Amino acid sequence: MGKAKGKHGETLAEALKILLGRYASPVSGQFLLDEVSNMGNWKPDHIHQGLMEFVINLPPSYWRYPGTGENKRFLFLREDGDYEHYQPAKHGRFVQGRRLRNNS
Repeated sequence: MGKAKGKHGETLAEALKILLGRYASPVSGQFLLDEVSNMGNWKPDHIHQGLMEFVINLPPSYWRYPGTGENKRFLFLREDGDYEHYQPAKHGRFVQGRRLRNNS
């Protein structure tokens, strides 16, 4: 991702984490787009890319953003299209966007 910063010097990832901590999960992508836009000068395309890059359970994201490992992915994309903060105990463990069957 680019080097754009928010109004207080935060990265896009940090801004998304702040929002997830501030509001009850789950939240829509549109909500995250609108709120993050108010926190900095990121363009909508950059925010959409971040919403894909930081998702733990989206296999194409690993192809598109190969340098972003599981340890940097903190968004969980729900079946209904909303996002929430990824919690391994709740959502399971993932490798390359695929959930491990034995959850280990």
